[in-house]
Amino acid sequence: MALKETLQKTGELNKKYDYYKALGYSDEAASVLACFTYGDFVIAKFATELGSEDILKKVYEFVGDDNIEDAVRKIREKYIPVVEDDMVYSARPLRGRVFRRASAASAGVSEEMALQADAMMDGAAPAGISMAKMGAPVVGGLAELKQLAEDISSDSYEQIEEKDAKGVFTAPTSTFRMTTTTASMGVVMNQIRNERKVDMSQVRIEEVLNYFDYDAKAPEEDVFAIETEILDKNEQKKLFYINAQAKHEVKEHQNIILLLDVSGSMMGNAEVVQMAIATIVSKLKVGDIFSLVTYSSKDETVMKNYAIRNESDKEYIMGRIMQIEISGYTDGSAGIETAYEIGKKNYDKDWNNQVILITDGDLNFGITEKGGLKDLIEEKKKENLFLSVIGTGLWNYKDDKLEVLSKHGNGTYCVINSLEDVDESINKHYESLTNIVAKDVKAQVEFNPKYVKEYRLLGYENRELNHEDFANDKVTSEPYGSGGHGVALYELMMNDGAAVDNGLKYQTATVNDSDELCTVKIRYKEPLADKSHEIERAVKMAKTETKNVKLAYLLYCVSEKLRGSDKLDEDDEKYLKEAIAKNGNEQLMELNGDKLKSFIEAYTSDSFIDA
Repeated sequence: MALKETLQKTGELNKKYDYYKALGYSDEAASVLACFTYGDFVIAKFATELGSEDILKKVYEFVGDDNIEDAVRKIREKYIPVVEDDMVYSARPLRGRVFRRASAASAGVSEEMALQADAMMDGAAPAGISMAKMGAPVVGGLAELKQLAEDISSDSYEQIEEKDAKGVFTAPTSTFRMTTTTASMGVVMNQIRNERKVDMSQVRIEEVLNYFDYDAKAPEEDVFAIETEILDKNEQKKLFYINAQAKHEVKEHQNIILLLDVSGSMMGNAEVVQMAIATIVSKLKVGDIFSLVTYSSKDETVMKNYAIRNESDKEYIMGRIMQIEISGYTDGSAGIETAYEIGKKNYDKDWNNQVILITDGDLNFGITEKGGLKDLIEEKKKENLFLSVIGTGLWNYKDDKLEVLSKHGNGTYCVINSLEDVDESINKHYESLTNIVAKDVKAQVEFNPKYVKEYRLLGYENRELNHEDFANDKVTSEPYGSGGHGVALYELMMNDGAAVDNGLKYQTATVNDSDELCTVKIRYKEPLADKSHEIERAVKMAKTETKNVKLAYLLYCVSEKLRGSDKLDEDDEKYLKEAIAKNGNEQLMELNGDKLKSFIEAYTSDSFIDA
């Protein structure tokens, strides 16, 4: 059976084929990449189900294996026959365990969890899980494995504690690390797609806001442009929107070091990771340098200092990718050391020098604690290499560790678990992901007590700073990629502009006669500099409502609902209900189209949300 005929058997394969073709891969390469994924179990599974060893040989021709017959024989001995209908059953215990782990991988279950599933299905309960909970030893399908994974899930996120409003007299300034990161949105959508409850710690409001597009112009000469809008919520409250938009600047050449986690916990993520890698490789140009480091029980340099000479070199790289096997535990710190060493040797200050880490964050060997990872990456970033993180995975995802790596590695962070995620976060925003135009970006807003009584920053709970941290260059922050934007939204409780009482016994309030609502400041460093620059914008009291603040308001309301928060008032509930009834509002759809529609549909269709 020809690969082309295989593609026509399923719309999902066709969709992947179309995506690879759109990236610029040849018909043959797109066909192979759509049908097969690195990691030999998946290749063997497809080949067997389709009943054709010729297809398997075709794959090995593509990846450049010199001994095709031997490769086919080894894989057939190791995995074939594959169990029908994805059932995790075999009369032979040893082979049954192999199939259970393989089937678990296709369901997104880590190798560690699959091993525990093996023990349970063979009659032994893993630590902390009683046999009574699952009943007698069972053999079953993927549903049982998914339930087991839920029971022993070890996801980890930095906890979020929502903040109350602050009084302007006691706290006149609001200071925080500005960010362009969108990772939380990827996590939330993955939870909903897999019918898992969203936890408050997974919903970082600022990252949900950042994921969507706004009607904002990038500066042509300055590094940043500050845009603001004001929306009247009711007679006493307003919403204040800030968008710090970065300039577009792309270096002529790239020194890309791809650092790929190939440990056992990544087995279920191989398909989406392959799409991500193919997307990154497609962005390489003649003269760029590409290196590939993999890590699991040990790190391995698969490709080093590979210079792109023509388009076919990209397909050669993908052929090398498809030879990679997935196994072992995760020593991520060793891989980081190797990747930075390679990047340092190829470093050119006029190039985009970028380490791109793809992982689920499950570091279980080497430096594993967040504090140790922070120290490691803080030391490495002195070499002026930037680290961007692409997270992927379900049931064993370590978001808190990946946050640390990206925040302190002068890079951005996104999460992918579907073709749509890859297209949005990597393909469409590759320049923002990899071309850093500013680092240590902080924001500070000073409110005028004549007009503002109290304010509440919506989100940014784990990014808040002290007032004095803004001007302290030793306090680091996060970077901005080319064309990136960071959005902040405030809820303001207003004064009427008359004389105000600060409520203090020994001090009398003195307020300047100004018609300004506030002043917004952005402080940043250029990518290779140690000295900060600062820009500011005074904001007048006049109403400046547009579709930008309306979109941010809608996203905030949905985020609070997903959190299970009690922060929404009657006006918020009314706004959310009306916006959803209008399918997100036509104006907002103009900016985000299917992206916003998918988010609203996912939110409203989920059974645990009372919308």
